[in-house]
Amino acid sequence: MSPTPSPPLAAELTLARQAAAEAAAILQAREGAEAVREKSPGNLVTAIDEAAERAIIARIRAHFPHDAIVAEESAASVRAPGRRWIIDPVDGTVNYVHAHPFACVSIAFADEAGPAAGVIHAPFLGEVFHAVRGGGAYLNDRPIRVSATADGHASLLATGFPFKPGKGDPARYMALVAELVPSTHGIRRAGSAALDLAFVACGRMDGYFELGIAPWDVAAGMLLVTEAGGRVSGWPGDQADPLDSGRILVSNGHIHTWLEERVGGRGL
Repeated sequence: MSPTPSPPLAAELTLARQAAAEAAAILQAREGAEAVREKSPGNLVTAIDEAAERAIIARIRAHFPHDAIVAEESAASVRAPGRRWIIDPVDGTVNYVHAHPFACVSIAFADEAGPAAGVIHAPFLGEVFHAVRGGGAYLNDRPIRVSATADGHASLLATGFPFKPGKGDPARYMALVAELVPSTHGIRRAGSAALDLAFVACGRMDGYFELGIAPWDVAAGMLLVTEAGGRVSGWPGDQADPLDSGRILVSNGHIHTWLEERVGGRGL
């Protein structure tokens, strides 16, 4: 009898999970967490970011030496086609520096069709999210689904604040946030885009919007959301994919049109 073939992307998902676990252990050890520098105002990097990224890349190179790598600390300018790994060794570095638990490792494998396997490992929350294209989304190996909230006014939303260059007009953005706060159940700013998307995927949040994000911020989370039954798009009028534009709307699918109507037409 011939052996049962492995499911598609099994090797990539296994590697992503192993690499994320290794990097998460580095985060938990915190050896070098005090070595902090600013890449730009409010944009921190630590020795942990760099050590975790090196560990992830080394593991990928050992198994998939010909794949491209897009990583925050070592290849920030790369936009690679074909098979590629999109890595954020510490998403939520400011949180991490302050020992706030909302920090995670985010690893996505992507091909010509986009993210195909992804892991978000949040060691201080004890949570590991993973997804594979066509195979569903999981939290600690249990299937997850987006929320059933169908009324935008009853939604809980997440966002990030535009404190970095390229995130649009801060005054207009904060005006949008100020308008949404009283017309929803609230807005949360966790400080980790990867966890924002993971929380939409598991139904803790109903939607998420942000400008100026990088591919490593959201690649794994985008797959989680779509595999959990949600929807990911650019902002109204965008032609480019969020991985290229840095402009992203995420929802459980039920409130997506409502969210588009609220954020559109603001010159952001």
